[in-house]
Amino acid sequence: MAKSTDWMPPSRTGILAMAHEQIAYMTGDRRTAWGIPTDKFTEYGTAYAAAGAALQKVLDKAERTHVQTVECQAAFEALRKIMRFFRDRYFKIPPLSDADWAALGFRTKDPHPTPVPAPAGVPAVSLSYPGGPHMLDAHLGPMAGTEALDSESDYGYALYRGIMPQGGATLEQAASVKHYLQAPPVDGEGLQHYRFTRRRKERVTFDGAEAGMTAYVCARYENRKGQVGNWGPVTSSIIP
Repeated sequence: MAKSTDWMPPSRTGILAMAHEQIAYMTGDRRTAWGIPTDKFTEYGTAYAAAGAALQKVLDKAERTHVQTVECQAAFEALRKIMRFFRDRYFKIPPLSDADWAALGFRTKDPHPTPVPAPAGVPAVSLSYPGGPHMLDAHLGPMAGTEALDSESDYGYALYRGIMPQGGATLEQAASVKHYLQAPPVDGEGLQHYRFTRRRKERVTFDGAEAGMTAYVCARYENRKGQVGNWGPVTSSIIP
């Protein structure tokens, strides 16, 4: 079974997705058959959780600090290290089958690989109140009337948000780390990246002092390589 040496996903979201698939696939019976000690499996799970938590902190550019960026880099390096260890130590030897290898996220080398196309779809966002203060639920999906989506190119959603105080931000507010909006945005260019998600509903949270301000939310599709497509329409709601 010929296996590609270029197997680590290029994006952090892709690395997390592969790690999640591998952890879920390594049931107790498989771990026993493959000779995986419980402490090493726990170490893998801990590294995965730490990397996911660290990434979530840096995805909100308004709150990101240099320390959080460094911590995220270190967390993903630790996750990559244990993923390579598992592949080399436990996954390359029998009794793994071709089906096991594929389930773990690895692929055989394709002499004629098909490139991942750029996102072609356009997503729409609608907002609702989940019942709690200082939060909104963003409902994501293709715009009405658009063609069926390509699961490879329109892999997930890059979600963006912006916040505008009543009457528009002052120069001081606009220059702050929150980058409050001075006027309603016409598209997503004026918004800040909030997070990547593959879910159809994503909770967007705000500070208590932002209650009564207007939240603007927009999304665009992102493929498996991290390339983004065209902006969807901007939607807005008052922050409860």
